[in-house]
Amino acid sequence: MIQNHSFEHRVERRAPRQRTLKAGRIAINELTSTFEVLIRDMSQTGARLVMSDVYLLPEHFDLIVLNPNTGRSSRAHCQLVWQKALVVGVKFIRDDLPVKLVPDHLG
Repeated sequence: MIQNHSFEHRVERRAPRQRTLKAGRIAINELTSTFEVLIRDMSQTGARLVMSDVYLLPEHFDLIVLNPNTGRSSRAHCQLVWQKALVVGVKFIRDDLPVKLVPDHLG
């Protein structure tokens, strides 16, 4: 169940988050729809994202993390934990596969 917490609300986390200012994209519908987000903090288990516009996100989606130093992107499957207007908290869903690289036209 998605919870509507204030993004300032402190939640117990499995891993500490590091502040960051990275560009990213949320991808839904098997990468057919994407939109830009700002990754404000991130850990091994999740992230806090800021969207440029309010979207009603599905419970599961992919987060594409852009790396300007290498020109490559990585993709992590996410579960929406909470959303407060433009700010969302996500949990990374681990699987047995390594982080997937995104096709060049999406990165």
